[in-house]
Formats: sequence, structure tokens, C-alpha cells
Amino acid sequence: MAYAGEAFRHDIFVSYSHGDLQGSGDNPLKRWSNRFARALEEELKILPGMGRDLRIFIDSDARPSQGVDPTSPLTEQLRENVRSSAMLAVLMSPHYLESEWCEKERDWWLERQKELGLPHDGRIAVIRIWPISKEWTEKPWPEAFKDAHGEELVGFTFYDRKRPDWWWPYGWPDFTGDTMNQLNSGLLGLVGSLKRKLEELRQSMGDRNRRTEQAQRLTAPGGQLIYLHGRSDDAKAWETAGTRLTEGGFVVLPDAPEAVEPDPKRSLAARELRVQMMSGCDALLLVGSGDGRALDADLVTVGHRDRHSARAIADRLLPCAVLDDSDAINSSPRRRQTARGLGIDVISGTSERWSPEVHSWLQQKSAHPGAA
Repeated sequence: MAYAGEAFRHDIFVSYSHGDLQGSGDNPLKRWSNRFARALEEELKILPGMGRDLRIFIDSDARPSQGVDPTSPLTEQLRENVRSSAMLAVLMSPHYLESEWCEKERDWWLERQKELGLPHDGRIAVIRIWPISKEWTEKPWPEAFKDAHGEELVGFTFYDRKRPDWWWPYGWPDFTGDTMNQLNSGLLGLVGSLKRKLEELRQSMGDRNRRTEQAQRLTAPGGQLIYLHGRSDDAKAWETAGTRLTEGGFVVLPDAPEAVEPDPKRSLAARELRVQMMSGCDALLLVGSGDGRALDADLVTVGHRDRHSARAIADRLLPCAVLDDSDAINSSPRRRQTARGLGIDVISGTSERWSPEVHSWLQQKSAHPGAA
């Protein structure tokens, strides 16, 4: 598993042209690019917290020569290494744009991101090692390497823009000479940026995995923990709802409806206990009250404020719905709009057997966890 998360085998795939369009073997561009990639790997791995898990794939020897059968095992191995990488680091040059293999690597990586449902924005590092001009290549700049406005990604530059008569990258050809200071300075800036991106990706993938696990729990045959909120004034409706949920295979908390507490301190203590208990549940159901004002208060206080507090504590989905057994929601367009605006769904409780609808509702929420 890579540092960025279990969805990836490698953190960074370094893609570059070998500069050998004729397939004749080694050449200076391939040697410089390989040294650059190794230096990048060393600088990243020395960072605290990253060295043990960081995985970088450097395409130095694995790529087949031009014209190889694309169904060969070596090609498939390279394809999987590209597809299993969290980030794509491109050593941009005219040779890169001209390379069919570089194009394949780019397409393989982008294809995988679509399969994973992940945006590629912010996960492509364009490292400009050579000026690009129509004099050297007519190939267009890849669309994936443009921003939202269609402009080329600025990326990181490793050649002297102020010297139009000197096209070679810093440290050319063997990582020596008077441009090594510029190379090392640029390398550290690149490393810092990649580190931030990988940390952000690691965090977002961790959040994504947790939400996926929670969504899977919502689709389990039974055993979900339902926080059933109701007022003591509606104890009979609460008891009926709790019984039917239990018969439907759910675990219901708390063990009794809540009394309205007039004392501010006791009310605050009751609210803290409610939030703590909700934070361990899979979903929240509000028993619809015939008292419209009381229901409005529960929508805002319990369904919105307390639910968000519980989600913050446990980082859970915690979808919420009103069990509307008196049509207090459906009969009021304004209240229905309020519930929708607060991210609260409505489950009709007017029929005798409504618990299967709760299962269907949870399945729906698992398919769209971002809306829960």
C-alpha cells in the first residue's frame, strides 16, 4: 500500500521520454531524467513520516522499446504500475509530447481515475525540463495538463527561461556544473509541493474509505443503530415506531422518548447526552409530532444542529429522516421545503408496515453518501 492510501500501489509515477525515438538504447536525456527521478525519490523519502510508506515508480527500464506488441506481459505490467499510482509526475519536454509511450502512460492513468471516481486536478505535477516550441514539436499540449480556464499548468521549471540559447535542463548532462544550485533549489520546492499534495490525498482517501465503510454498513441486512428521537408528549407514537423498527431488525436508542426539560442546565446536559449517543448511531429518525411547532423545533435543533455536532464527533454519515405518521410534513409545503433544506428526508409512517421503507432509505443513502 502506498502512503496516499490503500487504493494505490505507488504514490507517484514518474513519466518521461527516454529521448530515444529510434529505440537504439541509452542516451543523455534518459540518463538525466533517471537521475532527476532518483533525486526526487531520495528527497521525498528523507522527509519525516513519509520514508517508510512512500512508493515511487520510476520508469527507467520497464518500458518496452518502440513497436513492441502492446499485448506483451511487460506492457501490461507497466500499465498496471501507471494505473495504481496516486500522482503523475511528468518530465515535460518536446520528446515527451512526441512519445507514444508517454501518451499511453497518460491515458492509462487518466482512465483509472475515472474508474475510481477521482478528479485528476491537483494530482498531476508538470515538471518543465525543456522549452516547448513549434520548432521542435507540433503535438498539442495535453488537455489534462490544463487548468479550468484552458491554460497550460504552470508547473515547475528546471531550465533557464532567460537564456534562449541554452535549452538544456539544470545539471545537464550528468548532474554537475554551475546550474546545480538552481536544480537543487527547484527540487526542494517541488518536493514540498508533492508532500502537501500527498498529505491532502492521504487525508481525503482516508475520509473516502471511512464513508465507504459506513455506506456499506447502511446496506447490511440488519443491525443498524437507529437513534429514534421523540418527545414524551408523543410517547405512544414513539413506542410504536420503536417496536416496528426492532421487528425490522434495527437496534433502537435511546430506551425512552425525551422529556422536555425547562431548566436550561438540565436541558444542556440532556442535549450533550443526546449528541454523544447519536454519534455512535448509523441513522437518525425523528418521530413526527402532530404539534407543528414542536416538529419545527425538532427539525432545527435535533435534525440539524445536534446531528451535525454528532457527525463532527465521530465523522459519520448519520442520515436523518422524519417518520411522518401524521402527515405533518406532507401536508405543509413550507415545512417539507424546510426539511429538504436541512438535509432531512421524509418517510411516511401512515401505513402499518413502513419499516422496509427504512431499509430502502438507508440503501439509497449508501449509494449517495455525500448527500447523507
